[in-house]
Amino acid sequence: MYAVGSASPARAAEVLSPVADGTILDGGIFGLFDGLPDDWDWTFNDSGYEGSITRTTTRPESSLEHRVVWEYDLRGLNLQPPIIASLTFEVRGATVFPLPDSPVAVFAYPADLIESKNDYNVAPTALEGVVKVKPLQPTTSYAMNVSRTVEEAIRAGRQMVAFRIQIDPATPNDRNQAFIDALDAKPETKPRLSVRIGKPFDDDGDGDVDLDDYAGFSECLSGPQVDDLPGACHVHDVDGDEDVDAVDTAGFQLRFTGPQ
Repeated sequence: MYAVGSASPARAAEVLSPVADGTILDGGIFGLFDGLPDDWDWTFNDSGYEGSITRTTTRPESSLEHRVVWEYDLRGLNLQPPIIASLTFEVRGATVFPLPDSPVAVFAYPADLIESKNDYNVAPTALEGVVKVKPLQPTTSYAMNVSRTVEEAIRAGRQMVAFRIQIDPATPNDRNQAFIDALDAKPETKPRLSVRIGKPFDDDGDGDVDLDDYAGFSECLSGPQVDDLPGACHVHDVDGDEDVDAVDTAGFQLRFTGPQ
């Protein structure tokens, strides 16, 4: 997983805005805080604004968490794997001081999370990454590599993919706060999912094949005749035989360019 300050424009991308979004509140006046999405919690959808990201556990009787969920429709994409995908979002820091840095986590979900409260019980499929947001930090743009999640969804024939942004549950801090100022009236304020054709072995999508890509290649190295090659590893399967083996290793060496 990667979290960087901006996405690389190496090739033209198709950019998707969320087709649905929502905020879930756990605890406070919304029912008992248990750290899990369930029917005790309240959700807000189509309210015109989404974006409060908090986690406060100072006192059991007043503990509260806000999470935001974004869902994207993949059916309009005119791309076939391998692909490179990134989720770009803007976050600002807590409006009060002092507070510790807030670890904002992005989790991937299979899809279709905005239909009912029960959808929020679906477990995440992956932690995409975590960014640290300082108190009073001005609005800052982040781009996170979500290629594995999106490519696996496309290959499985799923129509939707979803991401949930929340305070990292593993944080030791008892007070955390950050904001995404997302307005329904301004789609550009919401997290955007950018998808473009992947270059063989270009694991991070920056237009070259270098040591950063070798890190991804080595994680995908499976040997011959595997049963289930992860979707994001297909960028390294240069001969198309559903594995990453010695033939693909030779292909990586031939295409190695170094940083450009």
